[in-house]
Amino acid sequence: MINPTANYNERSWAIDLIGYIKSLAAAGNRSIKDAGGEQTVRVDGGSLFPDVLLFGDRDTARILQGWELKMPDTSISDGEFRHNAQTKANALGLDSFVLWNVTQAHLYVRNAVNGNFERSKVWNTLSDITTRSAVTLNRERWESLARDIISYLNDLFDRGELEGRPFVEAYKSGGVTSLIMENTSEVKDAIIDEMRRNSIFRSNVVIWWNNYRAEYGGTDKEFVLAKVVISNWIGKLLFANILRETDIRAQSVSSIGESTTPNQALGIFQRLSEECNFWTIFSDSLGLSVVTEHAWSQLKQFNQLLGDLRVGAVDQSQLSAILEATVEVSTRKLRGQYPTPIELARLLVQICMRNVIDDRILDPCCGSGTIVRAALEQKLLNSVSADNVSKSVFAGDQDPQAVQIATFAIAKPGLMHLPLRLFQQDAFSLRNDTSIDFRNPSTGQLFSEILGQFDAITSNLPFVAQAGRDQYGNALREIVQRMGMTNFSKRADVAAYLPFSLHSLLTENGRLGIIITNAWLGTDWGDDFYDLLGRYYNLKCVITSGAGRWFNNSEVVTNMLIMDKKNDPELENGDVKFIVLTRPLESIDDENTIQLLAAQIEIGQTQNDSLTVRSVSNEMMIQFRLLGLGGNAQFVNCDWILDIPLVPLRNIFIVKRGERRGKNELFYPRAGHGIEPEYIKPLAKGPSDFTKLSMPAIKEAFCCSRTESELADLGHVGALDWIRKFDTPDNKEKLSRTNLLWYEMDTEEISDLVLFINYGDRLFAGRVSPPAFSDQRLVPLKPHGEIDIDLYHALLNCAIAMFIIEGMGFGRGLGALDLSSDRIKQYMHVLDVQLLNPEKIQDIKKAFLPLTKRQIMSSVADELEQDDRINFDNVVLSAFDIGASRQVIYDSILALVEIRLTATQ
Repeated sequence: MINPTANYNERSWAIDLIGYIKSLAAAGNRSIKDAGGEQTVRVDGGSLFPDVLLFGDRDTARILQGWELKMPDTSISDGEFRHNAQTKANALGLDSFVLWNVTQAHLYVRNAVNGNFERSKVWNTLSDITTRSAVTLNRERWESLARDIISYLNDLFDRGELEGRPFVEAYKSGGVTSLIMENTSEVKDAIIDEMRRNSIFRSNVVIWWNNYRAEYGGTDKEFVLAKVVISNWIGKLLFANILRETDIRAQSVSSIGESTTPNQALGIFQRLSEECNFWTIFSDSLGLSVVTEHAWSQLKQFNQLLGDLRVGAVDQSQLSAILEATVEVSTRKLRGQYPTPIELARLLVQICMRNVIDDRILDPCCGSGTIVRAALEQKLLNSVSADNVSKSVFAGDQDPQAVQIATFAIAKPGLMHLPLRLFQQDAFSLRNDTSIDFRNPSTGQLFSEILGQFDAITSNLPFVAQAGRDQYGNALREIVQRMGMTNFSKRADVAAYLPFSLHSLLTENGRLGIIITNAWLGTDWGDDFYDLLGRYYNLKCVITSGAGRWFNNSEVVTNMLIMDKKNDPELENGDVKFIVLTRPLESIDDENTIQLLAAQIEIGQTQNDSLTVRSVSNEMMIQFRLLGLGGNAQFVNCDWILDIPLVPLRNIFIVKRGERRGKNELFYPRAGHGIEPEYIKPLAKGPSDFTKLSMPAIKEAFCCSRTESELADLGHVGALDWIRKFDTPDNKEKLSRTNLLWYEMDTEEISDLVLFINYGDRLFAGRVSPPAFSDQRLVPLKPHGEIDIDLYHALLNCAIAMFIIEGMGFGRGLGALDLSSDRIKQYMHVLDVQLLNPEKIQDIKKAFLPLTKRQIMSSVADELEQDDRINFDNVVLSAFDIGASRQVIYDSILALVEIRLTATQ
């Protein structure tokens, strides 16, 4: 005869125990309102969440505590038993958990000081129950103990000694999704296996990666796709569970049970999409059916948890927080892009959406949806009806994962019954007559709309590195042809083409507001970009941050550009306002502050310390651009530079980049190399080599123009051995140069005056004495003829030259000034020495001499406070009869450097 108690296991007990706890919770009105988890228990130990979950306040979907269960044949002190419980408690952010193996129950509580879980209470009244069969025979006894435990816990929760955690907080922390995302590697392996077996799937993956690789970090396409697959499933399950509380058709998500396969679940979501809209969330996507059995099991457990929590029934503020958390978690864990901070998005929308009631607004590169969310909120805040909001706010992105995330960002509880105008399409392909399909969530009917024109287009344009340009080649060529951009530099960022591609989508005088890398301020392609903007747009504002980077997780520094569409290219442009925001984003997070900031930007006036505004006329901009100062320099007072007698540096010096030979290990040998001294030359490698304005080169370069046979004949075995150390076919091919041996560096390329392409905290021109080789990070200056080197070294280190150097470049995310030898050659100017008599020349050199004897100060600010520096600049200003005050020049330098260095904050 079969003993029915022999099959009684953890799952059987958990189901019975949860049922009993539910009855206890229903009979009273204490902190513990409900229990769940009976569907998440796995005999194989694969459960993602605690075996028993205690729930509290339904309005916030609060999880109070998790219990981990075992049969008596597992010791209460088993390490894995406790470890599993602790891992799950940490993932949910809980402050306690219970271990119970029937025989004993232990309560663990998190120590508020060190964060560790410590045993707080022990129940051992069932110590005589030691077998599985005894569990069923003693049901009344373990139910009695369960009642005691629940009563004890209710006392703790009622008094606030234990609190649990709202689901939104647990979800936002990323702990829950981290557990599921741990399956990424095994899903990756499944994707690789499927690619080997299925050529169609393999081709789709290759094309997907070619199209979207720029949107993600990393280079491992299968690993990235695995993360996309898991994240997409998480999004589907969460949103369906939110929707099920307001739409009976979405309750079909609860039918996803133990036996449901991924393909069957996709069928459920297909029907949901057809009936309830939200195709951007529910639609099938590449690789979703390839999810592994283990990962799928955990996703189904996640679905059950959401059902137990009735996550869609929470109050609207909590529901909005869950939707926003989904955007944040998905973006942080998956995409390589940098989501727009909500404060920046709201400011951009406030500036661009001039008629809040009637303006149609589009974000064609919506990414995680922050900007379109800000537009939607702005309209709702101004009492625009929900129906009109849904009809006037549009967003698109070429990446389906981005569109899914963006849908979460704008799926406000009050808009669930209205069609959201989100679509998947490449921004470069959008035209006025583009037809977009949407679905009415109330009726399930499909309808189409012509995109038409927009009063405002706002977007954080995607940053695509040069390596990712190829996939946009056809689109870029089409824009160049359509818009007559024949002179546009091929080195321009992909984002720089979008304002011209979007031009036809704007109404007459429509406003375009974009966030774009600040590289345009100090590059050749940026000069072309500015010229083209002037043909198609009236550039109104260039806004930068003077209080830290806007995107803390990116080394890219950005500007906000505001411009109005021009229909007549010959129409004269107005003044451009260069604006520096002097408050960090987190301090402009309320509506009144953003409104005031936007108003000051629009009017061009400052009423507090939130920003600085500098208006520059088109005529003055033409003059500044001749000096390479039409971009970065305009954020500070620099009008004084136009009255100073300057000449191009290229008239006096040959300006080109330092030696770029490749294979530094070969050409820049370290100490102990054993090479004969005649083949070792001094090398100036970078600005950090210079502690003084004038000093010898401190590095060494290997310079040998003799053949290997000549070296052997001379017995120069040091050089010969060094060459043979690097003698490989690959090196010979890569280092081959016309008229040079593969290991030879041009011995004629030496100089004594140098500038740099990456300045940091110091601005100076160095002198290498005696002359030496310059590495590629230096810009050596070789005179065209006989000149007074001492004088030019002095003038290249005066405050005026410091400002020009700073103003020509643009700041990188780590605070470095980005320049190029071409830009220095084209734009660098120096004071005109033809205006000096011998006496003034001597005065300048004499005043400069003390600066060469001491160390360069560690920062520009410290340098400009030194007495010898102040005296030197006073002498220079007097010698050239310059009217601008030294302090005005110093203030301009300091303000510009501060803007650059604030990016490190």
